[in-house]
Amino acid sequence: MSVSVWRTVGLSVALSLSSAAAAPTADGICKDGDIITCPKTDKGGAYIGLTREQVLNLRKFPDDDGKVITEARPKDAPVYEYLSLNDCAEAQPGTLTQDVSCAHALRDCPEDMAGPYLRIWRRTLAAGREIEPWTTQGITCAADVAPSARPTLTMADLKAAFMRTPWSKPQISSQPAGNTTLVSLKTFFKVEWAARGFEPGEVDSSVLRGIPVQIRPKLVGFTYVFGDGSTTGPTTSSGGVYPDGDVTHVYRDKGRFPVRVDTTFGADFSLDGRTWDEIPSTVTVPGPSTTVTVREAKSVLVNH
Repeated sequence: MSVSVWRTVGLSVALSLSSAAAAPTADGICKDGDIITCPKTDKGGAYIGLTREQVLNLRKFPDDDGKVITEARPKDAPVYEYLSLNDCAEAQPGTLTQDVSCAHALRDCPEDMAGPYLRIWRRTLAAGREIEPWTTQGITCAADVAPSARPTLTMADLKAAFMRTPWSKPQISSQPAGNTTLVSLKTFFKVEWAARGFEPGEVDSSVLRGIPVQIRPKLVGFTYVFGDGSTTGPTTSSGGVYPDGDVTHVYRDKGRFPVRVDTTFGADFSLDGRTWDEIPSTVTVPGPSTTVTVREAKSVLVNH
């Protein structure tokens, strides 16, 4: 799995770790300190990692059997200290990049868990001194109970930012020209993006929880609403003019009809401006209405 954030600091550490192949035990704990090759899904794509219960029951000291009261042990007896960091190559305890985020950490938790995807680290202390260094203890999406988890960017933050995007709202026009047509005449429609706001492919840059993020909207589909109860779509076609336009409608009655196009957006996000991953969410934005006048043609006999 590729990592979306790379900086100079910690690169050698990440590369050295990637050379070790480790696999999770039955309880989802990865060994040997590897954070690159440890599998995170089973053959069916299901989530593998520490459950909420397992995270809550992490041992507090080497001989912890769940019954010994911590306060009753000698003050200089070994104890465990935990730290939960994003499951990213550079997020190593005690480094300048330990708080980095990456697309994998934001993306790979199940939808019913807020995430992000965390790796739990542990070291052993005695009388306040480190006697065993940090080692990885497992991975989890139970971020709300992960020990010493730091406030960090989540997919929920990205979805919220996506929903706040100031969208470009396409304006619809019709042909015959002047947004005036006749009963039973094939009328052609097309949409044009408004200059204001973000249209598909344009990048909206912001900072979320101190992390620079880029969100790039993409078109999922247009739904044309013709004002007489009829619609067409969703379609990715922006329509066109006679004779090649592929979005048309025939009105059966005369009148004035408010016509609009509703645009469904999706989006991708990037933390480095190079690697893009999907935000699993869409939003439908109604466009402004254009009034189309439908007139009834009448035959008139003329003497020559």
